[in-house]
Amino acid sequence: MTAVATSTTSAVTITASKLDALIGRLGYDKEFADALANDPKGALASADLTLSKEGLEEYIRTQPERFEAATGALFDRVDSDFLIAMVEPSCA
Repeated sequence: MTAVATSTTSAVTITASKLDALIGRLGYDKEFADALANDPKGALASADLTLSKEGLEEYIRTQPERFEAATGALFDRVDSDFLIAMVEPSCA
């Protein structure tokens, strides 16, 4: 396996693990869920669950069915405005 392939595989594994951890944590940690609702980027950073654009792109490209299932589970747990808050540029 080449270094690029290994790096891509690693990025997908990390992204999938973080997304799974985020979904799981939303199921049992109300304090985290509240923090995520108020400051998504800050809450994700504090929990070491920040997702990289490159990792997400590779995850979608290489494991679309798994990504679809994970995002379905995520949307069952978060408000529809969640992703908008996640992608809006920071004013800081």
